[in-house]
Amino acid sequence: MNSLVSHLRGLPAVTKITTALYAAFSLTAIGLRLRGDGTQASDAIGVAAEDPARFLILRPGFVVSYPWTIVTSAFVEPNPVFFLLGLITLALVGGFLERQWGARGYALFVAVVTVVPALTATAAAIAAYAVTSRPAFLYATQVCGMAALVSGFAVGLKQLIPDYSVKVLRGAVTFRVNDLPGLYTLVVPIVYSLLGNLGGVLLVNIGFVEAFIFLRFYKRNSSSPIRGDRSDAFAFTTFFPELVHPLVRRLSDAVYAVAVKCKLVASDQGYQQAVSLESGGSFVHVVSPESPGNGGLESPPGESDADRRRALASKALEMRLGSEPAAAAAASPPQPETAESK
Repeated sequence: MNSLVSHLRGLPAVTKITTALYAAFSLTAIGLRLRGDGTQASDAIGVAAEDPARFLILRPGFVVSYPWTIVTSAFVEPNPVFFLLGLITLALVGGFLERQWGARGYALFVAVVTVVPALTATAAAIAAYAVTSRPAFLYATQVCGMAALVSGFAVGLKQLIPDYSVKVLRGAVTFRVNDLPGLYTLVVPIVYSLLGNLGGVLLVNIGFVEAFIFLRFYKRNSSSPIRGDRSDAFAFTTFFPELVHPLVRRLSDAVYAVAVKCKLVASDQGYQQAVSLESGGSFVHVVSPESPGNGGLESPPGESDADRRRALASKALEMRLGSEPAAAAAASPPQPETAESK
């Protein structure tokens, strides 16, 4: 217990704030629903209108009436089991990412990977209603919880520590962090589908895509003005099995070409020039079909900036994991000396 309290006290500032907001909003929503008298309505609109937590949870049909739920919904998890899992994930993974990216970079990442997926999922539900005329898409769909942010956490961990091995069930199951986004986006949508949670399914997949786009093209590195991570190790195809790499590469390159023409992202040439000016080195631009989803950008000789960040993140994680047992041993009271020990 003392170790848990000391860990919570040692959380970075933004992680403390987001964890507190998540706990406060989620417990409020759970409490309101437990104290409610139960809905008497039988249709989706009536059930949504009588929901006591409608002021915190985003429903596409009420987005105009309660626009602030676009922000609050990400910190509301009405399912107690998912709430506890999200709380642990936010404290552990969020704290690690904030230490690597800094408070400002982590706060911007959280804002992007919560608000943008909420808006995108809402637009998708409205589009589904426009096609099918089913009110359930507008009023039964609850766009809430940390599904999108956890997807973003998985993408961020893959970027920083892809080769780190995770062991669960006392080592019975082992997988690399590099495979974490694929496992999460495969298993969790199935769970949400079985529970009839369309909002969760949308948030998992949209959060994955939005997090990748932000980290790949827009996130500014704290030690450099260069935006994004164009390395081959973080290309879009690396999130998928090798069997489908050719198809994913064609699709991602086509979308990337459109985004460059629309000036939504910088071209490889522009990125290359920025890196060259920053490092003072020379870059070679090679158009190669073997460069998956990165437009043929070839890294300069030697260790790239992305590789250095991954090495530092891996070292920081190992140091922190190694320091926790030592801290726990130091916090434990000394054992009394016995006659036998003398």
